Amino acid sequence: MSTIVTILLPYLLLYKYWALFGITFIAAFFFPVPPGTLIMASAAFSFQGYFDITWVIIVSILGNILGDNAGYWIARLYGTQMLYRIGLRKTLESPRYQKIQARIVRRPGFIIFISRFEVFTNLAVNLISGLGKVSYRKYLLYESIGEISQVLIYGSIGYIFGSNWQTISSLIGRGLLIIVIIAIVLWLIMRKKD
Repeated sequence: MSTIVTILLPYLLLYKYWALFGITFIAAFFFPVPPGTLIMASAAFSFQGYFDITWVIIVSILGNILGDNAGYWIARLYGTQMLYRIGLRKTLESPRYQKIQARIVRRPGFIIFISRFEVFTNLAVNLISGLGKVSYRKYLLYESIGEISQVLIYGSIGYIFGSNWQTISSLIGRGLLIIVIIAIVLWLIMRKKD
């Protein structure tokens, strides 16, 4: 279990739903905290009677969706100016970045959906979607479907496996990262053919 999760678990138990909302919001907005692990932990605590699983699911979905939307809108409204000011002009104007951004803007669905399952890609896709001004309706649709799926999957695993959630979490963490990377590579290969 990662150090940050170990630090956050007592807050989760002490402040319950407020902590869960705050952690999922911050993880989706700007700080790479593993929300899936904390959702699994909360669901496992629900199994043990500390939480209500329905509220764990609702609060986690709200925190994730609102955090993603905050990141998207800040990137859309102020992102380019902020990134230019901190010296990332060359990166934003590079052909490689422009190509990635064009792909996400042209067909955002799959990449937005799949990125919800890995914290670093989630933050990057929120930023690129905002900077590229992906249609907000499309962004919200795919982002919401992805977050609901992510919360339901992690919540179900935590609730079903109860006190064994830590073992399952470590297995899923490594495996899911590999699956996300393979999915993104396959998506890029498929798009190259277009």
